[in-house]
Amino acid sequence: MSTSFDDLAPDTRYDAQRAACRFLLQHRYISLDEACQERGLTLPELWSLIQREAGLPDSDPPVFSPFV
Repeated sequence: MSTSFDDLAPDTRYDAQRAACRFLLQHRYISLDEACQERGLTLPELWSLIQREAGLPDSDPPVFSPFV
């Protein structure tokens, strides 16, 4: 069972978000959704991959809201 993103320490959440941004830039994806579609992965699978590659602890992806 993965850890909730919100339960991670603030520094770890920051590092996780930066890792996701770097992943998008390095692979020239516009969004995590596009990366999921291109790679045939669900968002949790992609998020775990990004976190593993960055050497960070696995967690559920953060809940994204277009209104925040």
